[in-house]
Amino acid sequence: MKLVFCCQPSRLQNKVKEVMDFVTEKGLGPLSGLHAFEFERFEEGPIGREKTMEFCLRLVDIADEFWVFGISEGAMIELEHFMKTRRDRPIKLYMDKFDPEWKAYYEKLKPRFGDLLSKINGLV
Repeated sequence: MKLVFCCQPSRLQNKVKEVMDFVTEKGLGPLSGLHAFEFERFEEGPIGREKTMEFCLRLVDIADEFWVFGISEGAMIELEHFMKTRRDRPIKLYMDKFDPEWKAYYEKLKPRFGDLLSKINGLV
């Protein structure tokens, strides 16, 4: 069974179970930073955002696949990291299904990250 990193913004915390069920129904193991690292304790708590993102990138490193369910600054950091370090692994995009606001966030983040999605056409 493959392990899938579920890339999703913290603003979609209410969809963590839905995302994990979606991956599980495909016969794969979901790995979600939002599920692994309780938001109030990690990102918003004493551990803090910087360290939480470091932990999330460690999860990205062990994943067999990378599935994007939404866009945010953190999601773009994770995607950029995956694209630099795990180019041999599949990336799948499910933003339209789970994050109706993803395009607006993506446009705001393009100046910082570039057009990452256009670079993965051959990997999807």
